[in-house]
Amino acid sequence: MEPCEGCGREVEGSWKYCVYCGRPMHAARNIPSAIRPDSDGEPPARRYDAPFWVGVGMGALGLALIIYAAIQIYTTYA
Repeated sequence: MEPCEGCGREVEGSWKYCVYCGRPMHAARNIPSAIRPDSDGEPPARRYDAPFWVGVGMGALGLALIIYAAIQIYTTYA
């Protein structure tokens, strides 16, 4: 157990934040994980995986079915 720098209460050493005041513990050790050096200054190429293409296909199929149903309904009552 160690004291919090913000409120002075005893907190566990493994905690990332004080549960009493919300202050980050061990602020000097917190390193953002999203930092990475740019190799050549160009943005990374986007790659779309299988779930993306499945979603695009399902959306196109749904739109086609809606249009088909609308045509069937319109021609039935016209």
